[in-house]
Amino acid sequence: MSMIMHRAEARPGQTSATYKHFFVERPCRILVVGQHLKPKTKYNGLLRHISIGGAMIDFNPAVSLPQHFFVEIVGFPEEIGSTVVHRAGSELGVRFNMQLSQDVIRQLIRMDFAQNSIANR
Repeated sequence: MSMIMHRAEARPGQTSATYKHFFVERPCRILVVGQHLKPKTKYNGLLRHISIGGAMIDFNPAVSLPQHFFVEIVGFPEEIGSTVVHRAGSELGVRFNMQLSQDVIRQLIRMDFAQNSIANR
């Protein structure tokens, strides 16, 4: 999988930042808001890895998406504003519009670890 979404675009004159990423397997949803804020269309995906700046999602390549949408990780109430930065086949790389807090990443890793340890018994 590509690591493109973990490299933040810099403003002119600044160096770009690279964020530490974490491998997880967590179901997620892509939420698309229609024109005039009509109800959201939801698509299912699988979060493969994440950083404070973005994520890589396994997503149906036949579904077209707008450039901007929301990502909702199952088990978290927040909807994360996101922008597509990479799409090849089923790989969907997104950059978050605002950096996630370390606490959200920590909680996600714990939930993924707990889920995987129970499933492997």
